[in-house]
Order: sequence, then structure tokens, then C-alpha cells
Amino acid sequence: MARRNDFNHTYINANDKAEVSYDGGGNDMYQLNNDKSTIDQLVDYVQADLTFSGLMPKVLPDPEVIRIIKEYALEWFYKNYQLAVMKSFYHLKKDFVNSEEYTQLGYIVLPEEVENITRIVEINNPSLFQIGIQAPNLSINFGVTNQPYLTSFVTNVGELSVYRQILSAFSNEVNKLARNYTKFSFNPVNKRLNILDVVRTDFMLDVFIRIQQEELFNNYLFKNYVVALCRMRLGEAVGRFNLPMPGGFNYNAADIISQGQALLDKTIEEVKLQSPNSSFFIMSL
Repeated sequence: MARRNDFNHTYINANDKAEVSYDGGGNDMYQLNNDKSTIDQLVDYVQADLTFSGLMPKVLPDPEVIRIIKEYALEWFYKNYQLAVMKSFYHLKKDFVNSEEYTQLGYIVLPEEVENITRIVEINNPSLFQIGIQAPNLSINFGVTNQPYLTSFVTNVGELSVYRQILSAFSNEVNKLARNYTKFSFNPVNKRLNILDVVRTDFMLDVFIRIQQEELFNNYLFKNYVVALCRMRLGEAVGRFNLPMPGGFNYNAADIISQGQALLDKTIEEVKLQSPNSSFFIMSL
């Protein structure tokens, strides 16, 4: 929450950055525009909907809301919402075949942020190591590194289209330099990658990585999805148990569940409209 100093009209946003106000009047507390939300803020948002901003008593506990967010909403959005992931590239050095993990098990485990792999190409041109792109809040460098993976970061969902256009153009250049595709098997659940071809050189992994959770928490579709699930869960709770409420009133469990289901169906339909291809991940085998 931002705070206002009436003397110099300076506002402090969530990142402790000072911003000058052009209006000296108004309320004493402001919430400035922010592209991210914490899970606690999302829980408060959900509880405000379920309790009509405190008019009704809280029934669904916060830990249950958090469980629904982590176990249901996040996983569903990462796998079904196209803007919940972004395209990126990993450089995998051929030395991984000598690692203890690969020698014993025959696979390597990729970072948790990797949602899927579309292709793997051999790096046959040494000049590829000198290629890099620089964009605001995004840096990909394919130079020498001690880290087995190279990652990129995106600041908010709204910038994904710009980054994807840049990375798509870069992908075309990758195709010109390396056209040898490698057969592989990737399990998105346990993140295990099996290379099914002979390892002759370094690899470039064309991947989709998850955006930060805090960015999804601020997305209106994600909020609606969580609210819908929590409404249905609340309806199940008050319908299954006889919970005494202050004032002797009773919840209409069936109505709560039907409202939650209606919002859930509407949200899923909007997600499908924004993700024309429901299976937009392509696995190379």
C-alpha cells in the first residue's frame, strides 16, 4: 500500500520508489498500479468475495484457499493458459553425459520453471555462442558459463507478446545455424529429460518456461478462476456440515456452488479464447 506525504506530495509505491503526485487532494492511502500480487493479497481478494467484504463471517479458512491456489489453479493455468508461459532457450553442454546423475539414471532433471520442450537442436556453429539479445528486463546470453542452464525473466504478462516476437525472430536465426534436430523424451511432471540420440555436441533447448506466480496472481482470469473454485468449495463445506452462523441464518449451498460453477465455466471459456490452440506445446519424439 502506498502512503502519501502531504508536505511534498511524494508517493511511495510497493517497491519503495518515490513518485511525484500531480494532485494534492484525495484519500490518505493509495494502491498504485503494480503488475504483481502476493499470495496473501490474492487470499484477501478471494475472502472479500466470499464474505461480501466482511458482511458475512469467514467460513473457508485461508490455508484452504492457499491450497486451492497452489494445487489446482496454478497447475491448471500453467498447462492451459498460453500467456502463463513464455518461450525461452537453454544451452545444455555436452558434458552433462559425464554427470553422475545421467550416468546412473540416463536422464537429467530440468529446472521446475520448464513447462515443456518443443525441440532440441545440436549446436554445430561456434559463432552461436556469441549470439545474444538484450531487451528491457530480459537478457539471454549464450556465452561460456558455469551454470548448466540459462534462463530469462519477464516482468509481466502484458510484455509477453513483445518478448515472444523478439524470441521468434531469434529462433529463425537459430534454425539457420543449427538444423540438426535431436530426438528426446521429456516428462513435464517430474521434469526428466532423456536424450534419445547420440550426444555429439552441445544442445540448444527450445522451451516454454513458467512466468512468475506473482504475475499470475494479478491476472483477472486467474483471480476469477480461484474465486470460482473457492465458491464451490465453500458451498460444499456449508452444505456438508451444519455450521451455526451468527444471527441464525443459513447459507444457500446449492446457490453458492452454482454461482461458482458458472464463473468457472465462463473463465475457462475466456482462457480458451485467448489460447486458440488448446495443445500449444509440441513434443519432438
